[in-house]
Amino acid sequence: MKKSHIRMVAATAMTAVLFGFAAPVVNAVEDRRDLAEVSQSAESLRPTPDDVRDLISHMREDGADAKQVREFEQYAKWLENPDARKGSERILGSGTIVRKLIVAGLRHGGVWAGKIVGKLHKKSGAFLKRNGGKVADAIEDVESWSETALTIALVKAGVPADIAKDLATAIMLVAA
Repeated sequence: MKKSHIRMVAATAMTAVLFGFAAPVVNAVEDRRDLAEVSQSAESLRPTPDDVRDLISHMREDGADAKQVREFEQYAKWLENPDARKGSERILGSGTIVRKLIVAGLRHGGVWAGKIVGKLHKKSGAFLKRNGGKVADAIEDVESWSETALTIALVKAGVPADIAKDLATAIMLVAA
């Protein structure tokens, strides 16, 4: 073999080794970036005190249950005061209150419900805007929230399967 052929084979081998080692590193970096984006988008869906207060104002306009309004007011105060979170227990567990907020948000609208709709496909968002009460009724009594359980409940309530899947995915992003 000539020296130029040996160099070319060596360069090819080195390139293969380099890409062999580089590919997993690149994949790991991309996976970490994707995870950070999902985490960031999920974080932005968590209710803020302002979101909860906006929902409360919509609930009052609609004549919602005063007991639930008071419960949400306490939760908004709890969200605002990090010191109170450390040493005290809330009336409801985090999952329970967020589920109630989701159902109320779907039923009464508001800024936070708009955030949920914004995560959906256009068709599913339009359906939710027209049928928020129907969706809230369908998921309100689901005991063990999962994407599958919510999808099934929504389909049983008459929501088209593709829209039910989108709604369940968005709801679980918020509930997580």
